[in-house]
Amino acid sequence: MTTYIFDGTKNGLFTCVFESFYKKENPDEVTDGNSQSGFFDINKTIITDEKKAERVSACLKRCKTKYLSSDVNYAFRSGDKNKFTVIFAYIKKAVENKQRDISTAFSLPETLAFHDLKARIQYETHRFKGFLRFMESEEGYFYACYEPDNDITDLLAPHFRDRLKSPFAIHDVKRNVIALCDGKSIKTISGAATGVTVFLSAEEEKMQELWKSYYKSINITERKNTRQMRAFLPERYWKHLSEKQENIGDF
Repeated sequence: MTTYIFDGTKNGLFTCVFESFYKKENPDEVTDGNSQSGFFDINKTIITDEKKAERVSACLKRCKTKYLSSDVNYAFRSGDKNKFTVIFAYIKKAVENKQRDISTAFSLPETLAFHDLKARIQYETHRFKGFLRFMESEEGYFYACYEPDNDITDLLAPHFRDRLKSPFAIHDVKRNVIALCDGKSIKTISGAATGVTVFLSAEEEKMQELWKSYYKSINITERKNTRQMRAFLPERYWKHLSEKQENIGDF
């Protein structure tokens, strides 16, 4: 099995595509180095080359496949461990079929896998638009922390700007990314939100206690269905729900 290892950047992946065509080889896996390799695997480190990446980028613009460049950028948001292999395969198939739009050719495994990658990002974004929990701080702004599977913070921010009409912050604690909004403009910051401490307003603390009491009162212990609850909302999201923070395994 042949594995391409690169730096995880878009230009690095484009360089991998260039090297694949130039050397006439098709790697079984493309990774940024965060995966384990077998004893007999052939690992090849691909050094990012801006000129090679530019040539691939220009080639993508000449392909008939719709929204190819923007879809590739979107797919980079995925948190799937195999995302680089999927994106690489889709790019290569699109280049091999320059005069054909493969964006809806679901008979191709490359297109199907790429579409599934995008769909999971879209689904999670849609889910968090109705699920993200905000807390009111002493300063009067709203704060929400979460740990999404994909990098979707800047996709969510415009929705809540239009809905809240108030200053807020959305914090992806897994990737250390935070979106700040003053009610009108949005700014996304990466790597600058470590050790965030939020002091809740007195009203927020009362509301959380009321919500916990309500949640416990409507829960019927004899009819508890944990499997169904996990089906509606995976357990990995429970830690950021106020009603789950006291007895996360009991309900």
